[in-house]
Amino acid sequence: MYILGISGGVRLGYHDIGAALLKDGKLVAAVEEERINRIKHSPGQLPQKSIYTILESEKISIQDVDILATHGITWGDIYDKILKDYFEAEFGFCPPIEKVHHHDAHAASAYYASGFNEAIIITMDGSGDGVSCEFCIGKGDDMEILQRFDRPNSIGIFYSMITQYCGFTRDSDEYKLMGLSSYGDRNRFDFSKIIYFENGELKIDTSYIKTITPKQSQPTKQEMIFSEKLIDEFGPKRLKKQELSTHYKDIAASAQAHVEKVIIQMIDFLHKKTGIKKLCLAGGVALNCAANQKIMNLEYIDDLYVQPASNDEGVAIGATYLVGKKHGLSIKPMDSVYVGPSYTNEEIKDTLDILNLNYRFEEDPALFAAKKVSENHVIGWFQGKMEIGPRALGARSILANPTHPDMRDIVNKKIKFRDTFRPFCPSVIEEDMSEYFIGKQSIAPHMTINYDVVQSMIAKIPSVVHVDNTARIQTVNETQNKLYYNFLKHLKSLIGIGVCLNTSFNVNNEPIVNTPREAVATFYGSGMDCLIIGNYVLEKS
Repeated sequence: MYILGISGGVRLGYHDIGAALLKDGKLVAAVEEERINRIKHSPGQLPQKSIYTILESEKISIQDVDILATHGITWGDIYDKILKDYFEAEFGFCPPIEKVHHHDAHAASAYYASGFNEAIIITMDGSGDGVSCEFCIGKGDDMEILQRFDRPNSIGIFYSMITQYCGFTRDSDEYKLMGLSSYGDRNRFDFSKIIYFENGELKIDTSYIKTITPKQSQPTKQEMIFSEKLIDEFGPKRLKKQELSTHYKDIAASAQAHVEKVIIQMIDFLHKKTGIKKLCLAGGVALNCAANQKIMNLEYIDDLYVQPASNDEGVAIGATYLVGKKHGLSIKPMDSVYVGPSYTNEEIKDTLDILNLNYRFEEDPALFAAKKVSENHVIGWFQGKMEIGPRALGARSILANPTHPDMRDIVNKKIKFRDTFRPFCPSVIEEDMSEYFIGKQSIAPHMTINYDVVQSMIAKIPSVVHVDNTARIQTVNETQNKLYYNFLKHLKSLIGIGVCLNTSFNVNNEPIVNTPREAVATFYGSGMDCLIIGNYVLEKS
């Protein structure tokens, strides 16, 4: 049985849209629309190109799909009609449609993917289907909804308010606020009266919110979502080109600290209520890796799973899980994030030839890449199936030497063209993780959790250590990604360190590259020294 899951839709507020394909209970393909159409976040769209991409990857047609699964259960019958008309016009056929709740899909995307037989499940985002947060428990194959919190009582909305107040773009730049928070005083400002969790209820003071009500459509990204009351209490909003003063750094730090406090209060509440020690997280807020570090280290949490596609791309995955389970399928854990498009050496070569480029064939790209990185070259790395989620995990990555003291600045200024306060992440050989990083869990394959850096290693891997001496790590093993693992092993043999700086293969404000042509364009449009794409190598003279 094939179940096609989609997220997104005709409402502007929906973003990070995508599609996923479940085959007999196993996720076999998934991709975010922005990677294909090159429109960042693809707001308010249906994932046309994603659907074509995953159907082609499985070599099936839309007529082979048994069920179309999607969120939007609160949208009424009009959404069914829109989808039916859309699919019949675009594909000539519309499979039977089954809708689920947005937050149920988030919850399912984490729980069923985790492989846990029991877990607390928390979903947190701005809002979806009118809900901003959901508490569930998973036991065996079943998931039970315990509690929902309606918009605008939302940690996501609060964090977006502060993101916007600090001069960044909401629903896009929240990760910048998280990075900035490490530079400020976490105790300078008190946000406890704006959003809080008390007596089992999540509440936001709506007097601080300007345009969001439970029934209103999402405002545009340019429209301020906070009221004048926030400015009256905390001072003027930062303009985009304005200096990042101590004030805004302290605002970011204090907001981050308060969000961590509220989330931990919710987890504590659920643990006391259920006694369960495993936790699954999903929804955009679950990508807050600084908060996840605090959560991972809670004494009463034995295991934490964060869905790697916790953004709305993951809703497509969760929808397939829920509908598949409803129809009697046994849902398999998500054992790989590498379920996106891939390109053969022949396809890559055809692209390079069409572009009339000089290149050469490399028998062992992992060894060659390690040599180049060890010589302080920055390389583009385009290999195998593309990863899902917002993190580059060794399939569509830019790689550099973590031991070079200036490498962070080099990559920021010459290649990524982004804010200098943002950190870069390390990939580390899984079995070596404890040599470099400190955290309760021994594996962290998805770059969703921060770890403290071992004190003696801070000076040895300076380009991947944040200002607070943490790092958002990716552990890599041979089963997970053999080629990338081999690269790290070769690198260790050359520099004595089994760690590499790994950032996404894109420049600032552009989607991660998907095709060989996009990889080539980004390579020549930035300061990268070398591109390794399949078995082919391009170098700048």
